[in-house]
Amino acid sequence: MSERLAHRAAIADLVHTYAKHVRDGNGGACADLFTADAVFEVREAIVGSEAAARTRSKLTGRDAIGAYVGRTTVPAARVCPLIYNLLIDVNGREATSTCVMTSIVWSTGQQLVGEYQDKYRDENGWRFSSRVFTIMGELPPRPASPRQT
Repeated sequence: MSERLAHRAAIADLVHTYAKHVRDGNGGACADLFTADAVFEVREAIVGSEAAARTRSKLTGRDAIGAYVGRTTVPAARVCPLIYNLLIDVNGREATSTCVMTSIVWSTGQQLVGEYQDKYRDENGWRFSSRVFTIMGELPPRPASPRQT
C-alpha cells in the first residue's frame, strides 16, 4: 500500500473511532483524538438558504473538547452517529476531509443530519486539528411503533 493510502486509512480510522466513542457513550475518550490546540465548532445552517451558518458553540483545546463531547454522550441520550461519503485529501503531514453524518438518539428516535469539515495533523499519529460540524437538519422524534408479538 502506498504511503498516501496508508495515511488516508489512518485518518478514516480516526473519524470512525470518534464515532465509535460517541456511540459507546465514551465521549471523553475523544479528547485523545485531537491536537492540543484543536478547535471544535458546531454550526447550524438552513439547507438551500443564502444565509451564513450560525455558530452554536466553539471550543479550543483538547481538554475543553473532551469535556464537551463527554457531556453530550450521557447514557440517557445515547447517540448513534453514522458516517457517509468520507473524502480525504492528504498533503504531507496535514490533511483535510469532509463527510456527512446522520445520528439517531436511541431514547427519543430524534435524527440529525450534518456535515463535518475536518483538518488533521500528523503528530506521531493523525489527530484532528479542527472539526467544524454544520447541522443541516433535525427530524422530529418518531412515535414508537407497536410491537407485534
